[in-house]
Amino acid sequence: MNLMAAASGAMAGLGAFALASELMPAPARLDAALARIDGAARAGEGGPPARSAAARLGAALPWLPVPAADLALLGQDRERWLAGKVACGLAGLGILPVVTALLALAGRRPPLAVPAVASAALGLALFLAPDLVTRASAARRRADFRHALTSYLDLVALERGAGAGPTEALEAAAQVGEGWAFARIAGALASVRQAGRPPWAGLADLARRTGVGELADLADLAEVAGQEGARIVQTLAARADSMRAEALAAAKARAGARSTTMVIPIALLGAGFLLLLIFPVVYRTFG
Repeated sequence: MNLMAAASGAMAGLGAFALASELMPAPARLDAALARIDGAARAGEGGPPARSAAARLGAALPWLPVPAADLALLGQDRERWLAGKVACGLAGLGILPVVTALLALAGRRPPLAVPAVASAALGLALFLAPDLVTRASAARRRADFRHALTSYLDLVALERGAGAGPTEALEAAAQVGEGWAFARIAGALASVRQAGRPPWAGLADLARRTGVGELADLADLAEVAGQEGARIVQTLAARADSMRAEALAAAKARAGARSTTMVIPIALLGAGFLLLLIFPVVYRTFG
């Protein structure tokens, strides 16, 4: 019994740790970004680098759908995400057989059909859990990116109003702002500048990788201003105001939805209180 309790506690702790690691969004990996920047140079110097187990697993599962835009926005690696997804599925498949074996050692043998079906269901649920967690984390991060993009639009409009060109305005506004969103924009502009491409091409690439459509709109406006010399100060200010209005409407909608969902627990609490009040009378009457 002590062995069964210790093993059950260890399995429960491992499951709690895996669930917490999936729920907490992983920070952007600097080593992965540096590896993408100078990977070609290191490959030319020392040959192809050794592939990790996660990379081999990702190459072995090219058919598995991957939320590429969400992972790019969260700064996570595709191969590591796939490895974590497979590990969660295998852990779900293995938890119940281990518990069944411990019960068998304790002298309690449950029916074989129940652990098999439950193990398959738990494995499938944990296999799909990283998709749900990644989608929810990316949605929150994308909302934060849009919030920062409104400030970036204001800064670009101020730079353009001060007489800066389209390229200078985009790069200066990215350097003024703080936070991970401004850092991503500045990194995209720096990469296209080193490649000899226009800055709006970097914004368009970043919008395509992260799935932020408002950034693509900014890239189109900057391209028009850079190629045709159009004045876009009023357009940028109007776009920032519309994005703030959309964010405010979304926040009000979320608050209204949460207020609506609070009706159910309040109603259940009231029903329980009424049941507690009438239970003694009903018990004395029909008891």
